[in-house]
Amino acid sequence: MAVTIIAEVGSNWGGKLDHALDYVEAAAMAGADVVKFQTIRVGQLYAGGYEPKFVIPELPDDWHFELKARADKLGIEFMSTPFYLGAVDLLERVGVKRYKIASGDITFRPLLQRVAETGKPLLLSTGACGMNDIREAAGFLKWGCYSWNRVTLLHCVTRYPAPVDEMGLQSMRYLRDCFGCPVGLSDHSLSNAVSIAAVGMGASVIEKHITFDRRTPGPDHPFATTVEEFADLVRDIRAVEAALGNYDKTPSPSEQGAAGRIRRNPSDWLRPEVRG
Repeated sequence: MAVTIIAEVGSNWGGKLDHALDYVEAAAMAGADVVKFQTIRVGQLYAGGYEPKFVIPELPDDWHFELKARADKLGIEFMSTPFYLGAVDLLERVGVKRYKIASGDITFRPLLQRVAETGKPLLLSTGACGMNDIREAAGFLKWGCYSWNRVTLLHCVTRYPAPVDEMGLQSMRYLRDCFGCPVGLSDHSLSNAVSIAAVGMGASVIEKHITFDRRTPGPDHPFATTVEEFADLVRDIRAVEAALGNYDKTPSPSEQGAAGRIRRNPSDWLRPEVRG
């Protein structure tokens, strides 16, 4: 199955519908499978007492439908992360195919429950999480009769940008082995190499922020991938997928007949020029 590549717009649309629509088009042109936004109410977004450093734009309800329609027209999946309970009801009306729970909400059980009630596939991000956090979320979902085979765990480092030497991609494989489910990467690093390596290590989902210009003011622009870089990332991921092949060892189609040309015959083994 092909890796699902998600272009995360986050807050980079800047509160303007035309900019948001431009990001949908840019993500589609870059080859992303999914373009993702965030359905938030700022007053319900942060832990008590935390004051955000930037203005976070709130996506109006009716704009979700316009973005979904544009995405459908362009053949790219529209998705948005819900950050409050009513957001799930809105996104159900919009008609999203899957959900993502952000790392900060892995302990927000009412939201986990509401998403689980939809029965749709779930991407569960694990930034700043220890194993107990993930086990408790998994146990809660299973206790609620949500099928675990619909869950993909996203390894994530909650730094913006995330230093390459802290990415810990082995953790992604560790999660797969411990929880027996697909895994992926929510990549906040500045290097495409991290996501490409993750695909080689078995990631089934890659999520990366996208921007038209990293110099634009805002919380998500500085660590995002430019549209041009994102297109390069998609190209390289598809090349890695093609190169991975199957879990076996047989000659490739282009190797057929090569053994007869490159291997020595037993009758040649004792010839002086062969033995030197």
